[in-house]
Amino acid sequence: MMNFWAALTLLGDPVIWSVSIIILILFYFGVKKKYIKIGPKQAHLPLLKKFLLLVIPVIIVSMLGSEILKIIFQMPRPCVPCPGTGCNPYCPVTFSFPSGHTSTITGLVTALFLVLRRNRYLFVYILVALVAASRVALGVHTVSDVIAGFFVGMILTMLVWRYRKKLYRWEDEIL
Repeated sequence: MMNFWAALTLLGDPVIWSVSIIILILFYFGVKKKYIKIGPKQAHLPLLKKFLLLVIPVIIVSMLGSEILKIIFQMPRPCVPCPGTGCNPYCPVTFSFPSGHTSTITGLVTALFLVLRRNRYLFVYILVALVAASRVALGVHTVSDVIAGFFVGMILTMLVWRYRKKLYRWEDEIL
């Protein structure tokens, strides 16, 4: 069962999402047509551009915000990192509060929801709950850590969304 939770927790890994965003940016620049054909529907490149312009600062801000709060609060993890007696192989040596994985996936899902603007995509927040549950199930966070991570990701994403026009006055020139 631990392998399930370990795989699920990767959905919130900031490093994996950073690499994924780089791949999406390369994909965006590699596409020469105005539309990308996806099954029977067509996705507009401007929608991908809007998502990328929102998600890049969201990932940076959620990673930095979580790390700064970890330094400020310096709350120890509920697990023992390896090597050690009774150690947890999933336990990092960093501080616990708030959960960076939860803040990252919350920021990404919120950014996706804000760009798409459709209530039918609210079910994607299940990913946030699953990643948060995986962090607790692996014993690397407490429930309060993942709740705080959720709010950090949500608040920082909403701030980036609110100030994106000032942030990207030059957006038409870059992407």
